[in-house]
Amino acid sequence: MENALKKKRKNPIASFGLWIAFIVFALYSISLLFPFIWILINSFRNLEEWRAITTINGYWSLPSKWEFGNYITTLTKSISGDDNILSMIFYSVLLTVLGTIVNVFFSACAAYVVAKYEFPGKKLLFSLAIFAMVVPIVGTLPAQVRFMEMLHLDDSVIGVLFLYSGAFGFNFILLHSAFQSISWNYAEAAQMDGAGHFSIFFKVMIPMCKGPIISCCILQAITLWNDYSTPFLFLKSHKTLAVGLQSIQAGLANSQEYPIMFAAIIISILPVLILYAAFQKKIIENTVAGGLKG
Repeated sequence: MENALKKKRKNPIASFGLWIAFIVFALYSISLLFPFIWILINSFRNLEEWRAITTINGYWSLPSKWEFGNYITTLTKSISGDDNILSMIFYSVLLTVLGTIVNVFFSACAAYVVAKYEFPGKKLLFSLAIFAMVVPIVGTLPAQVRFMEMLHLDDSVIGVLFLYSGAFGFNFILLHSAFQSISWNYAEAAQMDGAGHFSIFFKVMIPMCKGPIISCCILQAITLWNDYSTPFLFLKSHKTLAVGLQSIQAGLANSQEYPIMFAAIIISILPVLILYAAFQKKIIENTVAGGLKG
């Protein structure tokens, strides 16, 4: 006990550094909350009150009358051509759910093979997976557009899911670490019971890697829900929320119906906040400093 107290007294610089880091991150968090709170407050104003506000303090004051009808109007009114926000929500949910499934599944397959099997070019393949994360996506967009047109997969949900199914990326790196931490003795025991490669993968490895896979699914779902460029380029006939918000802003800005636009923004943010709040403990437990606990 005495040694521990002495050790603690010898590290005032470390304690000071932790407090500085805490203050910096706290201020950063507050800076992110301010715009969300401002949008939330003003999404409940009626149009007359919004147009009457002339000062900064007025924008931060609570509405004199809470207008919940802005959210009903947002959900029912066609404010972006032929698409209303319900249609955008449908395509956002569809692409998020299916895209998360195909991306995490193929990432898990690739990570498992690279982590547990020996074959020529294994180290090169892993290096290419790392290198692919460094290459800017913008530089590959012209080739992607041309490639999708040649396959006749542009402007289709199948085409977008095809792009989401890439196995090499952040999920690959995390799941590779998770599979590496699992002993191969479990696979050998399953082989003695007559299990094949697919049975070992689905019935042994996947259940043992369930925590990291769930974390990858949550993070991937948040990423796809907020994805703008892929649906914008390859699903032009149907807008997702990320794409449709720009059209909503253009449609409502001229008429100054900003409270309705703020309501649309809150609707688009809420699913991500709820998902992260519900699973943040699991994400933190399974994701540590660029790797995963096995």
